[in-house]
Amino acid sequence: MNEHTPKLEASSIARLAAWTLKTEDAYVTNLALRQAELITLDSIGCAFASRDAGSPLRVAELVQELGGNPTCTAIGFPFRTSVLNATLLNCALVRSLDFNDVQFIMKEGKLHVGGHCSDSLAAALAVGEMLGSPGRDVLTAIMMGYELFRRLRNLMPYSSVWDGTSASGLVTAAMAGRLLKLDTVQQTNALALAAARCVTPSIVRYGELSGAKNMVGAFTAQQGVQSALLAAKGMTGPRQILDHKWGLESVFDPSRGLAGLWAPVEDSLYIMNSHVKTFACIGTAQSEVVAALDAHARLKDRIDRIEAIDVIMADLPIIRKQQAEVPRLTPSTRETADHSFTFLPAVVLIDGELTPRQFANERWNEPATKALTAKVRLSVSEELGQRAPGAMPCQLKVHLAGGETVETECLFPPGHSFADRGLNQGPVIEKFVNITSEFMNREEQTRLADALLDLRHQTSITPIMGMIASHARA
Repeated sequence: MNEHTPKLEASSIARLAAWTLKTEDAYVTNLALRQAELITLDSIGCAFASRDAGSPLRVAELVQELGGNPTCTAIGFPFRTSVLNATLLNCALVRSLDFNDVQFIMKEGKLHVGGHCSDSLAAALAVGEMLGSPGRDVLTAIMMGYELFRRLRNLMPYSSVWDGTSASGLVTAAMAGRLLKLDTVQQTNALALAAARCVTPSIVRYGELSGAKNMVGAFTAQQGVQSALLAAKGMTGPRQILDHKWGLESVFDPSRGLAGLWAPVEDSLYIMNSHVKTFACIGTAQSEVVAALDAHARLKDRIDRIEAIDVIMADLPIIRKQQAEVPRLTPSTRETADHSFTFLPAVVLIDGELTPRQFANERWNEPATKALTAKVRLSVSEELGQRAPGAMPCQLKVHLAGGETVETECLFPPGHSFADRGLNQGPVIEKFVNITSEFMNREEQTRLADALLDLRHQTSITPIMGMIASHARA
């Protein structure tokens, strides 16, 4: 080592690596463990529900063609595959219907979408299954991963051109390294290797949405797990990657405080702010759908009398940005439709539900739906946001011929998680039952849900992953 080579312990990535291997007191509370179990249950349900979506089917076909050591479950499919292929496929499954959890964070004094941490959760399950890890170890790795995601996202300015999934490669490397029981030097290299391959541009989530939106989390997750496995074999990575001007300064801004990455946990864990989506659409529209469902119940057979629909949302930069996305106003793809603040209330007002059926057969192009979508007017309200801090509330005003107006609102949707008490278990289980009914009967659903909600006491997650595999469909 010469005088220009930084000592390992002095680099930011090394300090971060040491933190990812620690066990914080917050990880072992009953409340946090239950939250992690509920999020895991929900993520597995989302993976089953995505079994026939376009992206996972393409990935599953590729995975079977590539082959590999069959150490891990492919959720919903009747084959086993390697840990890297399982990470790619299962993470894609969790994400593809945009049905998995969502987090909101404060950015420059305003609430913003933090991301979807469960994009990476299946990586911990795949590594844990390969190793036969205890359930509590897997849950702890997941909690640490969520916390690391928040810390990395805090270093990304609101105006960043980089997508939030740029953090996911480091997160999955950290989770995998923790489960692999890497030492600090190995974990440092795992994170450095992953960081060198994780950066994703924000275009994947804006404009005319493509299949890439569903896959970027899976791509970075697979890269993160691979980095940890290589580090376990002695591969090294660029340890100055967070400190050098030729590193990731434009992604994770050091002026925002790199030391926050390895600070002790002093407030509520990020996983406690993870909200479960009740509906398979963008997280900022969950309250909009609830308000539309309430309006449908009051309108009944008077849909043809609607003259205009005012959708009023919280006055936040992210809401203004999403409302201004022109392709979402008149969606032309499934990916754009489930992000459309105009299509979603229109189809819900017509049908009285939001399920995969509302996206079938390019429903957004159906004349009646298209006509009602065109009547939606989007606006924002500062007062509405003040009434529901930490949430994405919505008001609907449906104006009918003759002058009548039907008004509804939702401040906190059923899947909202409150930092001091977490998720309401009832809606999470109800959602799991609804979206897995095609794969298992009620008794089987109960058995699997009970096992996942007792994950902390399992000496190995392998038998539970076996239960999941047993419900695959050919």
